[in-house]
Amino acid sequence: MVKPTTLAVLLAPLGALAGPMSRLSSRQLEQPPPCVREDPPPSEAETKARFDKFANAFIVTKNITEAFLYIADDYINHNPAAENGAKSAWDILSPIWGDQNITVLGTKFEGAQGWLHYTNAFGEIVDRFRWEAGCIAEHWDQGEVFPPDASTAALSYESDLVRALVGL
Repeated sequence: MVKPTTLAVLLAPLGALAGPMSRLSSRQLEQPPPCVREDPPPSEAETKARFDKFANAFIVTKNITEAFLYIADDYINHNPAAENGAKSAWDILSPIWGDQNITVLGTKFEGAQGWLHYTNAFGEIVDRFRWEAGCIAEHWDQGEVFPPDASTAALSYESDLVRALVGL
């Protein structure tokens, strides 16, 4: 017969392992319902407002649950390490996103596309999103370049032209 104190000593390591698991499961987030495309679709200004809310949730407040309210269930992910669909992105991002240290470098919305430019533990990131009927329908992040502002592009061109003219 095993004495109660011996049993307690033998089971103590298992109890230590069970403790963190219960805390972890209480922190796991539940994926929100996917974005449902609107009919009729929102205007470009309304879509930009939705993009701004998404950007704020995703890279400013890092509220992944709120951010995923804007992602369509069947969205296409062009990242080769991820599968298509909101669930795949959720499974990759939700466990780590809240702990990311993010520095926002810029956001831009034009036409039916929005860009997020930021740094985190993975380096400098440019995410591009195609919006369709009020929802994110497509995502790219491999080799993306943040689009220059028209005034910035003009200044850059003028600076290059001046340098060329004066032989710098």
